[in-house]
Amino acid sequence: MKKILLVVLGALFFMQEGYSQQIAVSGKVISSEGVPLSGVSVKIKKKNTGTSTSTDGTYSIKADKTDVLVFSYVGYAAIEKEVGSQSIINVQMSEDVRTLTEVAVTAFGVKQKVRSLGFSTQNVKANEVVESQQPNIVNALQGKAAGVQITNSSGAPGASSSIMIRGGNSLSGNNQPLFVVDGIPIDNSTPVGQGGLVASYGPATNRAIDINPEDIASITILKGPAAAALYGIRAASGAIIITTKKGSGGAARITYQGTFSMDNVNRLPKLQSQFKQGALGLANPTAPYSWGPAFAPGDTIYDNLKDFFKTAFTQSHDLSMSGSSEKSNYYASGSYFDQGAITNNSDFKRGSFRINSDTKVGEKLTVGVSANYVRTDRHYVPQGDANGVMGALYWPRNDNMKNYLDANGKQRVVSPTGNDNPYWSIQNKPITSLVNRIITVGNLDYNPFQFLNITYRLGTDYYNETFKSVNMPTGSFKGSVNQSISNNQITTSTLIATFKKTVKSDFNFSLSLGHNLESSSYRSTTSSAIRFIDPSFPSINNTVATDRSVSEYLSRRRIVGLFGDFNFNWKEIVYLNARGRNDWSSTLPIADNSFFYPALSASVIFTDLLKITGMKNDDRVFSYGKIRAAYSEVGKDAPPHVLTSSLQTVTNTFTINPRGFITNANNAFGNPALLPEFTKAFEAGADLRFFNNRYGIDFTYFRSQSDNQILATRTPPAAGAFLTYLNGGSIRNEGVEIVLNARPVIQRNFKWSIDINFAHNTSIVKALPGLLDRVELSDAWTNNNAAEAAAFLNGSLFGINGQTFKKNSSGQLLLDNKGAPQLGGYSNIGDRNPDFTAGITNTFNYKDFMFSFMVDIRQGGKVFNATEVSLVLSGLSTKTIDRGTRVYDGIIESTGLKNTLAIPLNQDYYRLLYANQGYDFVEDGGWVRLRYVALSYNVPKQILGKSKIKGLSFTATGRNLILLTKYSGIDPEVSGSGAGVGGSGSFGFDNLGVPATRGVDLGIKLTF
Repeated sequence: MKKILLVVLGALFFMQEGYSQQIAVSGKVISSEGVPLSGVSVKIKKKNTGTSTSTDGTYSIKADKTDVLVFSYVGYAAIEKEVGSQSIINVQMSEDVRTLTEVAVTAFGVKQKVRSLGFSTQNVKANEVVESQQPNIVNALQGKAAGVQITNSSGAPGASSSIMIRGGNSLSGNNQPLFVVDGIPIDNSTPVGQGGLVASYGPATNRAIDINPEDIASITILKGPAAAALYGIRAASGAIIITTKKGSGGAARITYQGTFSMDNVNRLPKLQSQFKQGALGLANPTAPYSWGPAFAPGDTIYDNLKDFFKTAFTQSHDLSMSGSSEKSNYYASGSYFDQGAITNNSDFKRGSFRINSDTKVGEKLTVGVSANYVRTDRHYVPQGDANGVMGALYWPRNDNMKNYLDANGKQRVVSPTGNDNPYWSIQNKPITSLVNRIITVGNLDYNPFQFLNITYRLGTDYYNETFKSVNMPTGSFKGSVNQSISNNQITTSTLIATFKKTVKSDFNFSLSLGHNLESSSYRSTTSSAIRFIDPSFPSINNTVATDRSVSEYLSRRRIVGLFGDFNFNWKEIVYLNARGRNDWSSTLPIADNSFFYPALSASVIFTDLLKITGMKNDDRVFSYGKIRAAYSEVGKDAPPHVLTSSLQTVTNTFTINPRGFITNANNAFGNPALLPEFTKAFEAGADLRFFNNRYGIDFTYFRSQSDNQILATRTPPAAGAFLTYLNGGSIRNEGVEIVLNARPVIQRNFKWSIDINFAHNTSIVKALPGLLDRVELSDAWTNNNAAEAAAFLNGSLFGINGQTFKKNSSGQLLLDNKGAPQLGGYSNIGDRNPDFTAGITNTFNYKDFMFSFMVDIRQGGKVFNATEVSLVLSGLSTKTIDRGTRVYDGIIESTGLKNTLAIPLNQDYYRLLYANQGYDFVEDGGWVRLRYVALSYNVPKQILGKSKIKGLSFTATGRNLILLTKYSGIDPEVSGSGAGVGGSGSFGFDNLGVPATRGVDLGIKLTF
């Protein structure tokens, strides 16, 4: 009994001794200039306990004497301090151009030091995302990363934006990167058409717009296949890795941020004001176009286009709460965003709620969960043709377009055969989209042994969209309605086991083995009806049964993957990495649905090698040097359900197929022999920093070849379908990326930093199947069929296929017997790919003020101005001012003689001949734009005093304030049919879209 009593007393003594070692540690964190640093993370090493510094740089945390505190802050080198018997630990952090301990999230939430990577990545900080004041997270990346090209489709609220990294690797498939949020892939698709609408008429929204920028902690851009290898085939075009905010700071902290914005039209095309309504030079009050006589002195000239647009008002409100305890952390946020438009009856609303929490269960297991609910509500109006918003480009300037109703309350048009009045259209052709979305993630992190970590993550991304478009009755048209209900879900399961081993303290090994399962499904039901019984009630039920139709679309896909990731480093100086993944895809034939692809990379920190050999003593001049290289392959499967032909029971009128069940001519003809396509890529680069890391340059050269393309190409109508999928074709991408960072001035009260991103890339089509010399994209076809997007053999992937005038082999125009040019078919009339892109961001900090601005540069790259084609058709283009005669320099084709005949430049010439050729509508799409200017002020702590307000700041931002370009249209940054068009996309096509805007934002941020 005595022995038991002694053991118990001894245990109590040691427990008491252990508890007595925990002390309260406090202190202050300052920069090398003595400035207090707010928001510095203070964590206990190897424990899930931490806090962060307040606005005056102070912190407080409970720790054991044996603990080590880790101080980390973006832009500064991390510092570790042993607690020991110290109750006060003050820290001074050294500022860096890019922290040597900077990490990147490379795969499935795994963080790796950037210095260890043998391939190029680029991080975008949370403050840079918010600073740009863009509601669409894709647009927030404009100019922030080298080799990343982003194009907004229009100035309409909720408009889609496309993103491409290092060009394109698919002739007809998706060339946009995979989006990953907190370790799970999410959907960023954009429908090409909805509810029977073509792509250019109502461009849809890309679903990354559902992400609230205020919830983002960091973004890592994985540029090449080597970087994105573990994510598999869906990351064949790179990956955007988004990490959301987590709880920190001990006691609960509440933050509110509100922003109020105003936007106006940035630019409008120039219109001629010399000729009024009419036809063939004569006045005609019922003529739909401006081919009449000249305006007389004193005649009223209306600016119908400019007067159509208004000032848009936008507001956003974000409320978040975060905190942590010794074993748990939590973060919750709610946001409301309401974006107005420059036209009536158009807006975009987004409401979201996010919550996440991580809890440590015992000493070895951490459990985490997060959920994000988003609701978006978009109202917009048709564009892309004369009966949409930009129908103002057709309205004669001698008539006031605002008078859109006649005495009977019906639509007033200038001609019975003319276009709808835009004022009537925005009232009577509404398009609506309502999306409810939830993204949930659960994860387990288990460390059974010091050398083993097991991580499991299960997540799903589900959304439901209700879409509707209405055309109210007018004239002889009795009205129509189209609506669809769609459900989309992606569920991902990932299990990773990581083994780590250190040999003789210098040799470090790690091996990760994982399993990944992704299941996706999509279902939509589309209903349509025409001829309303009651002309004032837009409903499918308001039609007779024979005027209704309904169709259903189902799509399912499953990808199963096994992968491995082996890492070795010697003294954290020499790094080697080998990755491999095998996928099984349900969209390929069973015999060929399994394929393997590897990735190898290496990097050497040669400045550390020089230190070891004694050849380098300090970092004052040459601070850091790293070289890297990577080779990788990545596979890509087919779209779902293209191995067999789909059938329908309705005989179509445009193909002939004698079978009992008729092949669905609107879908591709099936191909059961498809094989996976592969991209092989190589990149090499160097990261150099000078003068105590204040100046840095990162250079990357890359080259990739995408072979055995799974290509959707056109077939003869006799085949029973317009398209078929086949293997064939090759694309080569080659380019360079340069990232420059500098901190020219670092003083106590003033700092200046500059970041420059530069990229050049060429995307060349090296081979096409059979006798094809180009691959055309009908989804990017412009008004009047003058041009379309196309990839050309031995030419650019991003070409323009346009009609040209007929010429002989010597380049001379071949004219008809009247001396007029003749249309000679379609050819390559321009390359939309820019020569280079660059982004320059300057940031100035003076005491509690911060001022920054970004200049976005695009050199070269053509834009097809289809909006100008419409102006020519309407007679309002400045190109149509010359209405005299012209002698074309060429030869008469029938005689071979030099032309001397003059042709009249009249209505028939411009509308029937000139507007049908595309060459004269290709323009230089280069620009220099002031993407944004931002000013912020943080109210000093001493002014706030003892109030409950812990932080207060004010912001002012100007967006798209200056645009310098040779382009004559609205804005060369345009994508005529939205971001959903695959292959070479629809960027570089200006086709009657809602004009781009410029705006000003005012904001306030409060922390309690």
